[in-house]
Amino acid sequence: MEDKKINPYDPFDNPTENCAYRTNYCDIEPRIKDKNYKLPLLPERSERKRIRHFFNAAGLGLLIGSVSVNIIFIIISFVLEFFMTGSFDKDKLLDAEYYMNYNSSILIALNGIMFLLVNLIPAVVGSRLTGIRVRSYFRPICIKKIQIGKYMLMGIFIQAATAILYAIVESIMQAGGINDYTADIDTYISAKSIIATALYSCIVAPITEELLYRGFVMKNLSRVSQRFGIIASAVLFGLAHENIAQFLLAVPVGIFMGRIVVKHNSIIPSIIVHISVNTMAFGMNWIYEIIPDNNIGSAVMFFTNVLYYFIAGAGMIFWIMEVRRTRLPANTIKQNCRGMRIALSSPLLVAAALLHIGMALMAIAIQN
Repeated sequence: MEDKKINPYDPFDNPTENCAYRTNYCDIEPRIKDKNYKLPLLPERSERKRIRHFFNAAGLGLLIGSVSVNIIFIIISFVLEFFMTGSFDKDKLLDAEYYMNYNSSILIALNGIMFLLVNLIPAVVGSRLTGIRVRSYFRPICIKKIQIGKYMLMGIFIQAATAILYAIVESIMQAGGINDYTADIDTYISAKSIIATALYSCIVAPITEELLYRGFVMKNLSRVSQRFGIIASAVLFGLAHENIAQFLLAVPVGIFMGRIVVKHNSIIPSIIVHISVNTMAFGMNWIYEIIPDNNIGSAVMFFTNVLYYFIAGAGMIFWIMEVRRTRLPANTIKQNCRGMRIALSSPLLVAAALLHIGMALMAIAIQN
């Protein structure tokens, strides 16, 4: 019988994966084009090296973004403080820093611009360097508007469920004398600060983070296994938030968004879900900030919570239905030998994860 030639877009013969989302495995193992070549159970050195190359590319993109945002933010903040004071006097610089933190929306806007750049640049440049067209992330999708609406409700359900989980985790930590670090959305309440925060939280962050994590990072981590790419990118996405509360939300919602990206071969659905989750969180936080501490305020808070959990309840129903119909892609034995094992030996990918873990632990230590 004539030997069957390996399909470069399905080298592991995995029917549970979306073939439209796959990349050409010839980029990793050129020999699969040979008629009589068969992929071994354990990857050979050259194959491991190429897999590691793409894993490290994803890690390098995350590292550059994480390190540069902190360095550039410090430099720009110092320059702004100097121009505001006109001197290097320590006390004057501290006064300027206090003003920018608590009496101005400057840092809020700067924060949004910086994260826009450090998400966008690594995603676009990294995609080009790894042979992925950025426009491929935004392929037209055949999906009904009602399905997008269901995805939005599912995302809000995951948000509500993880908030309850975090409340339990936080109470356990506090019982042990540990206070978790949570980033404040804003410390200066003004029209400008609200607009700046809303623009970043509800528009800029969802679009650029999805392009980076569900686009560039997940696509490269999925070259061997779509299941590994979905889960690994979600964990990295959670670690990037550098606090427990957002980690507990970002990982499950990241897995959910990763799954629908693979399912529809587009990050458009995940962007919409991300926008809905962030907008809901932003809206709820600001309602709690502005409502008066009286009977009317209590009534508004009560009805707001009822509406929120009603929406989350509807999302739970759709989520259960979705899970029953659509599962994460499964791995073949060969894929299992090429995912986590090689990822753990990819220094830049591991370094990106350890950097965020270290920053999170340091923030908790400072908080306590």
